[in-house]
Amino acid sequence: MKRSKQTRRISFAVAAVAASVSVGAHAEHRCKAPPTPEDERACELAAMDRPYELRLLIQRTSSIYGLYFYDYVTEADVNRWDVARRSEKAQSITAVDDRDKGRSVGR
Repeated sequence: MKRSKQTRRISFAVAAVAASVSVGAHAEHRCKAPPTPEDERACELAAMDRPYELRLLIQRTSSIYGLYFYDYVTEADVNRWDVARRSEKAQSITAVDDRDKGRSVGR
């Protein structure tokens, strides 16, 4: 069955509008007013700087609640977690260096 150009254009326009609406739905930040207990728990984990636990909660309950990680995390949260991770990494490298220095002194 052949479709006219106008029908295809209308179909394409409808698909584009639907895609833009669904992208906008994920952009909301649910922690402003958590509507469900699941949202509230996810917001608590994000606020307590526990990104791994938040990710785990979302993965384990994805088939039940359909939570989305970035609905609960702001850019400021991601930046804060990144700085903390870098700091922990630097401290662990320093600890390994100190441990290695102690071994070489005793030899």
